[in-house]
Amino acid sequence: MYTICAKAFLRKRFFSTFLISSMMQLGVQGMAQSISLSERNVEMSLVFEKIKTQAGIDFVVSTDVLKATKPVSIQVNNMSLSDVLHVIFKDQPIEYTIEDKFVVLRKKRPQSSATVIVLPKQRQKEITIVGRVLDNRGRALSGATVSVKGSNQGSITSSSGHFSIASVPDQATVIVSYTGYVKQELIAAESMGDILMEIAVGNLDEVNVVVNTGYQKIKPEQSTGAIAQMTTKEFESRISSNFLDGLVNRLPGLMINNDVNFSSTVPGQGQSSRPLFNIRGISTMSANQSPLIVVDGYPTELTLDMIDPNEIASVTILKDAAAATVYGVRASNGVIVIDRKQAKSGAPSFNFRTTWGFKPEENFSRYRWDKQASAITSNYVRERQSLLITPATWSTLFTPGSGNVRRQIPYYIQAQLAAGMISAEQAENSFNELASYDNLSAYNRLFLRTALTQTHTLNISGGAPNALYYITANYTGNRENKIRNDNSRLQLTGRTTLKLAKKLRLELTTEFQESRNNGAPVPDAAQFPSYEPYLDKNGNPAAIIAQSYAPVYNNFIMSQGLLDQNYYPVREANAVSDKTRTLNNKTIANFTFNIGNGFDLLFGGIYETSRSESRHLALQGSSEVNSWVNNYTVTSGAFKRNIPDGDFLRQRNTTASSYTARMQLNYNKRIGKHSFNGIAGGEMRNVLSKGNLASYFGYNDQSLLHQPVDYAAIFSGAATVRGTLVTGNQLGSLTDFFDQVYNEDRYLSAFSNIVYAYDNRYSLSGSIRFDQSNLFGTNPKYKYRPLWSMGAAWNMHKEPFLSDIDWLNQLKLRAAFGFNGNVAKLSLPQAIAVAGNNYQNTPTLSLLNLVSNANSSLRWEKTQNLNIGLDYNIFKNISGSVDYYTKKTTDVMGASNIDPTLGANLGQALVNFATIRNNGLEISLKADWIARESFNWNSGLVIAKNTSKVLDVSRTGSYNPQVLDVLGYVNGYPVGAMFSYNTIGLNNEGHPIILDNQGKEFVVNTSSTVDPLVKAMSDKDAGLVGYSGTTVPTINAGLSNRVDVGNFYFFIMLNYYGGFNVRVPRPSPNNNRPLEGGGNYWRNPGDELKTDIPALVDLTSANPSWAYLYNDNYVVHGDYLTIGDVTASYRLNNLVIKRAGFKNFEIKGQVSNLYTIGFNRYNFSKATGNYAKSYVTPTYTIGLFTNF
Repeated sequence: MYTICAKAFLRKRFFSTFLISSMMQLGVQGMAQSISLSERNVEMSLVFEKIKTQAGIDFVVSTDVLKATKPVSIQVNNMSLSDVLHVIFKDQPIEYTIEDKFVVLRKKRPQSSATVIVLPKQRQKEITIVGRVLDNRGRALSGATVSVKGSNQGSITSSSGHFSIASVPDQATVIVSYTGYVKQELIAAESMGDILMEIAVGNLDEVNVVVNTGYQKIKPEQSTGAIAQMTTKEFESRISSNFLDGLVNRLPGLMINNDVNFSSTVPGQGQSSRPLFNIRGISTMSANQSPLIVVDGYPTELTLDMIDPNEIASVTILKDAAAATVYGVRASNGVIVIDRKQAKSGAPSFNFRTTWGFKPEENFSRYRWDKQASAITSNYVRERQSLLITPATWSTLFTPGSGNVRRQIPYYIQAQLAAGMISAEQAENSFNELASYDNLSAYNRLFLRTALTQTHTLNISGGAPNALYYITANYTGNRENKIRNDNSRLQLTGRTTLKLAKKLRLELTTEFQESRNNGAPVPDAAQFPSYEPYLDKNGNPAAIIAQSYAPVYNNFIMSQGLLDQNYYPVREANAVSDKTRTLNNKTIANFTFNIGNGFDLLFGGIYETSRSESRHLALQGSSEVNSWVNNYTVTSGAFKRNIPDGDFLRQRNTTASSYTARMQLNYNKRIGKHSFNGIAGGEMRNVLSKGNLASYFGYNDQSLLHQPVDYAAIFSGAATVRGTLVTGNQLGSLTDFFDQVYNEDRYLSAFSNIVYAYDNRYSLSGSIRFDQSNLFGTNPKYKYRPLWSMGAAWNMHKEPFLSDIDWLNQLKLRAAFGFNGNVAKLSLPQAIAVAGNNYQNTPTLSLLNLVSNANSSLRWEKTQNLNIGLDYNIFKNISGSVDYYTKKTTDVMGASNIDPTLGANLGQALVNFATIRNNGLEISLKADWIARESFNWNSGLVIAKNTSKVLDVSRTGSYNPQVLDVLGYVNGYPVGAMFSYNTIGLNNEGHPIILDNQGKEFVVNTSSTVDPLVKAMSDKDAGLVGYSGTTVPTINAGLSNRVDVGNFYFFIMLNYYGGFNVRVPRPSPNNNRPLEGGGNYWRNPGDELKTDIPALVDLTSANPSWAYLYNDNYVVHGDYLTIGDVTASYRLNNLVIKRAGFKNFEIKGQVSNLYTIGFNRYNFSKATGNYAKSYVTPTYTIGLFTNF
């Protein structure tokens, strides 16, 4: 802020003067105050504000003098005020005097000539200089070069940034340099203090001048591994409320795709499905498939929402053995290393961010559902049942059994008509009423809403060089599209760096997070027939007949004393709830002791805890509670209820804790042209989780009281109404209601990694790690097997034969080979059994289910990596990399046939025997096409291709598409292989025709499992099943463009996924909401010429319907493109903003998921979520960002 001298302003406007002042002052004021500044090309007035804040000094200057000053660039730390003034006024057309607490400035007077007197040269005093080099954010810069100008003396900084050079001439010039930073020349002094480096032009806002592996910081020109990095500027070009969203297609080799789910069947665990999140493909069957996440140097066991995207300074992914082997048995899937923002010394700096986003409700009119859905479905049921319903059908609805459960409304209308209860005209009117009604509008009104997301973040940072702090508070709230579904998160983070002694530093991080998730059973729009209303004519919740008992039978069992057994979606959504509250805590402490001579000793660790409380509450009167009560009412004699009146509560409490303790010796030294950067250390890690499950019937949420239940009677096998008057699933076992779990994983590791470089041209690296764990077997052959890697790099551009090529700034060849590991936890060295019940006996007997055979040879999965890469930088503004890799994972945990007498389930057990191979090519490019003071345009391109093949996997059972498609791993095929029948149409009776691999035709018209054709459809060698490609994208690409014009910037992100196939769902009337054309099924001979939808009888018959649904004619390319993000930003930094106390004020707007196109004849893109949806629903976000 400026105070204008009123008297001077009135006399002469162009002699107006300003008094520079600030809103905040730090403790001690005066001329001896130390000043720290880091500014580039800023107005002189902004520098005055910074000095005033730190030193309490006012500046008096006239308007015309201030306008005559040039922009200032300055990088100093702990410099005296007089020295700072000398630096900022050097080469300026002004001079100054210091009067009391004022610095008075005026135009520089012409200088008279002077006589230069040359004194005899005297011997200079020699001193030992010490200091520390920091990057532009105040972090220790390891590997920086410090040399004495005009001599051979020099040093490189240690991992803590320290350096020391002896016998330096007093007042000599010291040069500090580091790749990507502006070279600094300073006057030698015994204590050089902290030297802050400034990022060079062209690398502004870049942080990839240091490769951070989590254990070690390496110069990029010395790195031999496959590494990709993302800077703060790149990450913050878009508004991110989720950490992973900001990484999509920005780093080569990293696949993040929430549109495509990889389905697989894990032996002994059943079918699973998850979004794609991996580095360089999928290389395991039952172990963790996701990359290891490392935050501030330590792997985290907590969820990813613990990572606040607003705090990210850089993201680095380690892809091959040379980069990631140091993480041992957790590195097969790659490693993501996250560095978070750190404080800079100086006055407190406040940063505030707030964003608001909304996502509209679904527009069902744009779905591919048939507009006559209700007519198609009701007519289909009517036709299908017409030959089955007799005059006696209505009376069977009063007979206990499954025939009166989950029938559709047309069935009951036909039964009444056949029984003579209604006339044909009344029946036709009822059918017409069904055909004319569609419940979509009611569904929208009752269950959906606009989704809203809000985030608010406040950062406070600052401190003195010996004590820095960075404090963050973040709140995120998310209201989902479906009613009564929402979540929120509150997170507090504090990071402190303390210089405890001259050579001892402490880095301390503490975090706390509370998250809440609320859910309710809201149905999907296509979950029930479109003609069924959610409300009756009086506006009360209506039962969905297709999900309930026949209305007349439901009335009957209620008259017998049972409860209403029907399902009411509206009532259930309000009567049943799921709530989860999670508390996470994290503490990281690192002590670093500078031993000297290039050595540092680090000792520290991380401790994390998580406590989760989940409550499933179903109120009395809900369909869930009524079903419990009815199913377990005893029928012997008079009805006796085993389940008391009241609510039902299922409560699960889970606690988890983990710690990693690490001691590590670092060595970073340069001796002449030889550079050494090595680490050696050991760590202990422990991961503990435990929990319990408890259930309460007759519960009251107000009094917290519940009523006892005789579970012994329930599980005794005594006769109940379940299976007689009502149908339902048996409880299973007591562990479904009461359970305890305990799991502890322990690891002990030793590791070492060293990088040697000669003349910054040639580099060699080697790493080795030993891991021991209670998860491994006892066989010595595998117990002490190390994981290791070696690599080499050649900076070719530094060779004399390439040095004359002006446009070639960097050309680096890399090669690395080694091994990583992964741990599958589905098998253990000990035999594990779980208690259960044997319902084949009456009364029920207890039993033990063997879930894991003892396996003394259990070992980690081992991945062999070979990587060859090339890094380049040309024309000073185009850079990138090309990498080719092969990965072969052996000892993959899979199901294998063993001796059944050993107790294996069906003669199979999980053992280390399978193999998966991945090959790939990755290309990245970054270009600053235009770099001007007021106009910049830069682009980023990422392309990655990965192909896989599953080897040595054994399996038994059916070999047909409906099984293979969810298996995930088929021997000899890629991961996610898909299979189909070669169906060529229908015969004149409406039955599907399939071909074998010899072109022979087969008509499928039976569901019999013993039919020869049906057997052949599941036979691997029959030739009726063919490979239809992989369901996992083998290519992912991203193209980003950012254009900066003055205070405005525009960013757009395009995402592409390809090299995979999708199966397009086929129209069928046998769906609650048929797709377009679903009513065009075969009815009469000749229809086979205009439709391939089978006849009615085949649509409900397993094998003929499979021949239609798994038809290879409807397997198409899955390639698709999306406009992922479009972001616009405008930064306000005028005088009005500054007078209001803000240093910066930025407004951003963003549209995410704007548009998609599928490159197939259906324009089907997986980005829409499902085939029925023909468009993507954008998310609109606006944000305000400011600092003060």
